[in-house]
Amino acid sequence: MKLSRALAGVSFLGALAFGMGTAGLFAADVEAESPKVTVTYRLTPMPARVDPPVYVSAEDLVGVWRGTWDHAGVPCTLEITRVEGNRFYGFLKEREAEVGFIGTIDEGDRRVFFHETKVIALGAYGEWSLGTNSGAFSSDGNTLSGTGIDKWGTYNWNLKKE
Repeated sequence: MKLSRALAGVSFLGALAFGMGTAGLFAADVEAESPKVTVTYRLTPMPARVDPPVYVSAEDLVGVWRGTWDHAGVPCTLEITRVEGNRFYGFLKEREAEVGFIGTIDEGDRRVFFHETKVIALGAYGEWSLGTNSGAFSSDGNTLSGTGIDKWGTYNWNLKKE
C-alpha cells in the first residue's frame, strides 16, 4: 500500500510537471504568434477661443454708420435717428441724395430689415429706386453688412458705426 501511495504521488508530480511544462510551451507559442498591438494617441490642438457675439439691441443702432452702398459700392452715410421698440428710423445719404427709411431689428438673430420709404433729395441722381434691405451685425456689433434690392437688381452694403 505504501508503494502504491508512493507511485501515486510520483505519478501526480509527474503529471503536474508535464502539465506545467506544456502550459509554459503553449504560452510561449501563443506569445510568439500573437500580433503586437500598438496604441497611438494623437493630440489635436484645441480650437482658437472664439468669443461669443456681442449682444446688440435697437438702441445700439442709433448714430452714424459710414461705409459703402449701392451697385457700385458708393461711399455713404446711414444715420439712425430714432428707435421705438424694435423699430428704427433714419436717413441714407449718398452723393447728395437723401432717402428716408424705416426698419426693424431682430435682436436674437442680430439681423436688420429696412425699407427705403421716401426720396428727400435726388442729389446727383436723376432717379432713385426705393430699395428693400437686410443685413446682420458683425460679432463685435460695430459693423453692419447686407444686401438690398431695387428695380436695377441686387446690391451690397457695408457700414461701420462711428
